[in-house]
Amino acid sequence: MSRLLSQLRMWMLALAMAAVGAVLPAAAATPAAARAAVDTIPVGDNPLGVTVSPLGHRVYVADAGDDSVSVIDRSSNAVIATIPVGDSPAGVAVGGVGTLLYVTNQGSDSVSVINTITNSVVTTIPAADGPGAPAASPTQNRLYVVHGGSNTLSVINTDTYAVIRTVPVGASPGGLAVSPDGKSVYVSSQSDDTVTAIAT
Repeated sequence: MSRLLSQLRMWMLALAMAAVGAVLPAAAATPAAARAAVDTIPVGDNPLGVTVSPLGHRVYVADAGDDSVSVIDRSSNAVIATIPVGDSPAGVAVGGVGTLLYVTNQGSDSVSVINTITNSVVTTIPAADGPGAPAASPTQNRLYVVHGGSNTLSVINTDTYAVIRTVPVGASPGGLAVSPDGKSVYVSSQSDDTVTAIAT
């Protein structure tokens, strides 16, 4: 009986190894074209932040060297509009249902608010020193912006465009994320190797 069980184990091991061997060559045989870039799209000078609209029709790129935002049509992979904004735009975030775009301007310490239907700036919000990554809440009328120059997070009411709260965070904040329920914000800080968790 023990010999039969031993043979059965050996047979099952051989079967499993054969299955793995059958899968690996298939993965390795994936055509190189499937892994290659499909297009290269010329935009403005020194592109930094990039985001895609919620419906996926448009791509927005912050062109820091040109003080502008490039609007790309995904169906053609072509730039269909260039929108002037503040000095040295760095971060971009789409708000609401995709009708507003928020652009942080590091050189002019401001946030440009763009109507994505008309591709025009509707207002400019004064911001603290060195605004970087922006993120819009998925559930509230709030925009969050990190500031590398002051090591803070600004909370902006997107109905009134007023800064309603300033939260100290770690040194050199860079990354920013809002939880899906909109109840928490996370800020990564490069210089002190921390992540600040903030209740909204």
